[in-house]
Order: sequence, then C-alpha cells, then structure tokens
Amino acid sequence: MKTIFEKGYLYTGKNKSIEWGRIRNTSPKGLIFVPPLIGGKLSQQVISFRWLIRKKYDLISFNFSGHGGSSDKFSLKSSNQDTLHMLLHVCRLSQKESLPLYGIASCYSAIPILYAAHSLEEPFKRLVLINAISKLCLKSVINSFFSYYREKFSPHKSLKKTIEAVSYYMDFLFPGIEKNENYFGVLERRRTSLFRIVSELFTWEPLRGVCLDKTPVLCLYARKDRILEIFDTGFKVNYENDIKRLCPQVTFHSLDVDHYFSQPIARNEALKLIISFF
Repeated sequence: MKTIFEKGYLYTGKNKSIEWGRIRNTSPKGLIFVPPLIGGKLSQQVISFRWLIRKKYDLISFNFSGHGGSSDKFSLKSSNQDTLHMLLHVCRLSQKESLPLYGIASCYSAIPILYAAHSLEEPFKRLVLINAISKLCLKSVINSFFSYYREKFSPHKSLKKTIEAVSYYMDFLFPGIEKNENYFGVLERRRTSLFRIVSELFTWEPLRGVCLDKTPVLCLYARKDRILEIFDTGFKVNYENDIKRLCPQVTFHSLDVDHYFSQPIARNEALKLIISFF
C-alpha cells in the first residue's frame, strides 16, 4: 500500500501559522482529523493511529501554537482556536475530495475538538473520544496533588519536599513524558503563556453551551485512569453524565486499562471498536 506524507502551514493571521501534516492513501475510505496533545507533536498522533492508515484512511494532525513549527505561544484558548482553524481547513479538504470526515480526540484534545465541531455545526460523520477530559478545574488538580502529597510525603512537611513531590506527582500522572522546569514534552516554557493559562483555569469554561446533538460518538475510557479521576471523583456515573450532556448520541465502552492503554489486549480491543464504529 502506497502512502504519501504531506506537510504544510495554515496561515490564520498576520505572522500566525499552524503547522500540519497528512498521511495520504491512493484511494482513501475517509479523512480522519486527530488533534494533538499538549506537549506532543503531530507525528505522535500519526504514530499512535498508524493502524488506521493501514485500513486506508487518510490521517491529518497539526501542532498547537507554541509546539513544533506552529507560531505564537501556547495557551488553553489558543488550542481551541487552532483546532477550529484546522477543522475548517479539513472540512474544505473533505468536501473538495468527496471524503467522509471522521474525528478522534484523546485526553485534553477532546475539549478543543468538541468546541470546534459545535462551532462548525457538527461536520463529523462520526467522532471517537478516548479518555476524554470534558472540563477543567484547577481546584480539582490542587486537591488531587495534596491527596498524593499526604499519602507519599506527609511525614516530611517542608518546601523542599513539596517541590520534590510536585515532580513525583507529574511523573505519576504523565509517565514516560520528558519534563522539567523548562519544558513539558516538546513544549518549551518560553513558548507558553503561563499567566494566561492559570487565569484561564480559574475563569474559562471552554465547553459552555457546547452540544453535538446529531453526531454519533464512541467514548472509550479506562477504568483505572488517574487523570480522569482528578475531575470526576464519582468517576463512572459522573463521567458518563458529563460526556452525555455534550454528546447525546454517545455510546460508552469502558476498558480494564490505564490512561495510556498500556496493556496490548485492551489496546487491540479499542482498535477493533474504533474500526467497527467507523
């Protein structure tokens, strides 16, 4: 099977551009739009979903602002706007090439893809959400950290131990991702708007008023997900209710796996569910 990798830039304003990449098949079944992850780059999504390319789907992803070759600094709001600009571009491609349009979003990227799909009046034929985060709450993150701190470091109450605990907590939540005080994955601190991100966590509700009434959605989520549990302490019941408010046409499937789908058996089950859904 022959595939072609295309790369380009979408210009969204004066000196503003979004770097994108697409894997193209000779006779594709459809076009799948996959937003990136914070700290990740577009090639990460291509690698993660390469099995869909082998099933003869074209795959397109991009880099958020502040990542890779995309311009400007990263913030939460900028990720929403980047995704909206890219989805509009992808919609035009799918119409021009007469290809059905599908979407896949994991973890945080569920927020910008739901926002963009709602803004463009539901362009996806079908949408898959994987361990989707549907809300942001700084208070929940802080509470989660201090619960971890009390469990692991409670006898050592000092500033030094608290700073050390932050590092361990980040590794606990995001194992395998390179990070220090200067970068998170490929995202460098100098390319972020930290003050803006913190203020957005306190004041911004990115999915207020968002609802995909018509779009069939498959939501896959892990039963042992440390990150989802931060925002939904009642977990399964609360989590499904939160997603259903956003996506009334949703089908849920929970898997006995962690946030990163580390176990091959569960990962293969997820792949089969996605192919069947598409």
